[in-house]
Amino acid sequence: MAILFFFVGLAIGSFLRVAYYRYSPMQSVYEYLFAITIPRSSCPNCHHKLSAWQLIPVLSWLMLKRRCYYCYHKIANSYVIFELTIAILFLLIYLDKGLNFRCALLMLLVVIFLLLALIDINYLLLPDFLTQPLMWSGLIIAYFNLSSLNINDALVGILFGYLMLKLPAIIFFCITSKQGLGGGDIKLIAALGAWLPYQLLPLMLIIASTLAIIYYAFSKYLFKKSDELIAFGPFLLISGYFILYLN
Repeated sequence: MAILFFFVGLAIGSFLRVAYYRYSPMQSVYEYLFAITIPRSSCPNCHHKLSAWQLIPVLSWLMLKRRCYYCYHKIANSYVIFELTIAILFLLIYLDKGLNFRCALLMLLVVIFLLLALIDINYLLLPDFLTQPLMWSGLIIAYFNLSSLNINDALVGILFGYLMLKLPAIIFFCITSKQGLGGGDIKLIAALGAWLPYQLLPLMLIIASTLAIIYYAFSKYLFKKSDELIAFGPFLLISGYFILYLN
C-alpha cells in the first residue's frame, strides 16, 4: 500500500506541475480547466506532442536521459522535483496516519495548498476559484461531521478568520493610504477557518507572520533582494497545514 501511494503521488505530482505552469491570471475558470485537462503535453522547445511512454513520472525522465526524444533539448529538473515531492509527502502521510479518510484528505489538501502557494509566489495572487472551493468543502465536511469541527465552528472560523485580517487591513489603509495586505490573503484565511478551530487561527497567523519576517530578513539582508512585496499566502498555507496535520 505504501508503494501504491508513492506511485499515486508521482502521478499527481506530474499533474500538479501541469496545473501550475499552465495557469495564467488572464484565464477564466473554464479556460484554466481546459488548459490543464485537454491539451496533450508537448516539448516546450520543439512543441512535439509526447507519447504515453514519454510521460511516465521519473522513469521517462531517466530513460530519455533528461533530454527530449525529438530535439534532444534538456528536460528541466522541475518535472522530477514536482513528482518526487508529492510522492514523498504522500508516503509520509500514509505511514503516519494509516489508510483512512483523514489520510486521503491530508493528501488532497497538501496538493491544493502547494498549488496555491506556487501561484501566489509567482503572481502575488490567490485565485478565488481555488480558495472558495477550499472554504465550501470545509463547510460540507464539517456539516457531515467528517472533521474535528461541526458546522457552527466552521462558520465561526470563517467569520473570525476574515475579520482577523480584514480589520487590520482597513486600519492600515486608513493610516497610510496603502494596501498592506492582499484581498486574496483575507479570503484564504477565511477559507482556512472552515478547517481549523477558530481558537487556533491567531496561532496560525503568528506562525505565518514569523515565517514571513524571517524570510524577508534573509531575502533582504543575506541575499540582498530589494523586493517590497512578498507573497503572504505560502506562509499562511504552511502554518495552516501544520496545525491541521497535528490537530
